[in-house]
Amino acid sequence: MALNNYESIKLTNNWLRDNGIDPDILSDLNLQILQAQMIASNILRHHGRLLERNEAESLNNFLKASRNGKLRQKLTLTACYKVMNIGSAVNRKIFKKHRQENKQG
Repeated sequence: MALNNYESIKLTNNWLRDNGIDPDILSDLNLQILQAQMIASNILRHHGRLLERNEAESLNNFLKASRNGKLRQKLTLTACYKVMNIGSAVNRKIFKKHRQENKQG
């Protein structure tokens, strides 16, 4: 089944929104902000229980800033890397839990 241009754009925009990215501001964001935004929204949505309180607060603050035009301009690479480091820590926790489950079962 071939998709027309409108359907393709609609599917793309839905995928972007599902991953925490606003399609309307996509061209205004640099790559690191996009990656960090995707990581933050996916971790909060799927693995929030693995976060400590200050980590969850940091991710929420980053998402809030990335969605606000004035605050987005003030985001630095350091803020993006902080989000990415939290994402790496959560991935390690997920892997450790998965490995323990495989040893038991």
